[in-house]
Amino acid sequence: MVSTPVFEHADENNGSDWCLFLDRDGVINTRIMGGYVRSWSEFAFVPGALDALAVLAAWAPRIVVVTNQQGVGKGLMSRDDLAAVHARMTEAITAAGGRIDGIEVCPHLDAAQCPCRKPQPGMATRYLRAHPEVLGAASVMVGDTDSDIEMGRRLATVTGACRTVRIGPRADPRADETFTDLAAFAGSLRIAPRA
Repeated sequence: MVSTPVFEHADENNGSDWCLFLDRDGVINTRIMGGYVRSWSEFAFVPGALDALAVLAAWAPRIVVVTNQQGVGKGLMSRDDLAAVHARMTEAITAAGGRIDGIEVCPHLDAAQCPCRKPQPGMATRYLRAHPEVLGAASVMVGDTDSDIEMGRRLATVTGACRTVRIGPRADPRADETFTDLAAFAGSLRIAPRA
């Protein structure tokens, strides 16, 4: 579903910094069903994602990846392994004209019920606390799972607002908008030049 874009933050927020939070698996890279991306050789960008990230870099003042990675907690990969994947991912995105301003990770097991694991908003609030100049109420959360959308809704209870975009084949009535992939979302935007 591609509808008239509602995300025109450049005008709405009078030039204030705001943050686009992006899920990783299923949005930026192909999700390994029932498994984890444990090394760069297992990482594959979703078709169109690199071009989309270049468009989004011209639109969003901040782009931050928020990703649950309990493969670390399960001992399937180390924090260093994950950091190496993210370094290569960021390099490829930058080379394609995009930008990642931060990566927030929850490495904990689901059973730990930590406040940073989606659907809890802890990764986003951690970034916002570290960057008080960012207008949290203008946040946008993009993800492909129920927990991503729920994270956006819970973030809104902390910041006052957060718009949500579901990536998937069917419209999600709980999200503000649904797009088939990141490229479709980026293609829907009317981008005003940023100062």
